[in-house]
Amino acid sequence: MLKGLLLIIILSIAAIPGSAGATRWYNYEEGILASSVTEKPVIIDFYADWCGPCIAMEQGTYPDPRVMSEMSDFIAIKVDTQKRIDIETKYGIAYYPTVVFLDPEGKEIGRHIGYLGPEEMVEEIKQWRGKSPKEAPGFEALYLLFLISMLKIMRFIKRTS
Repeated sequence: MLKGLLLIIILSIAAIPGSAGATRWYNYEEGILASSVTEKPVIIDFYADWCGPCIAMEQGTYPDPRVMSEMSDFIAIKVDTQKRIDIETKYGIAYYPTVVFLDPEGKEIGRHIGYLGPEEMVEEIKQWRGKSPKEAPGFEALYLLFLISMLKIMRFIKRTS
């Protein structure tokens, strides 16, 4: 019963059309649920309260009308990495800010590490809008780079132990 009521509330909020107002930010669980129900893609902002570039994006990038307009087609999620280490780990976040883009099925289609001003954020959103994981450039190379890095680390550990 409670789960059904929560779903109705989330659907009601998510169904409200985007406007010139501020972006509606969800917590992780609510945002993923809203995305699956509305079939909208997701933008996840991974931040830390002590991170200067994160604060600059919060104050200057996200309130920009151009950014808010572009983000209206997405479900926006904020993750405080100091409180949600589980989600930070799930997405392999090592630097702040990191913005991750997911398709409506929850598959990662892109990410940007580091500060984004309003113009750059608009371009990032446009780049990932409507992409699927297969279409997203560089994922095979990113995965290969990760594997090579892990092998090098494992070799180093073997040599030093």
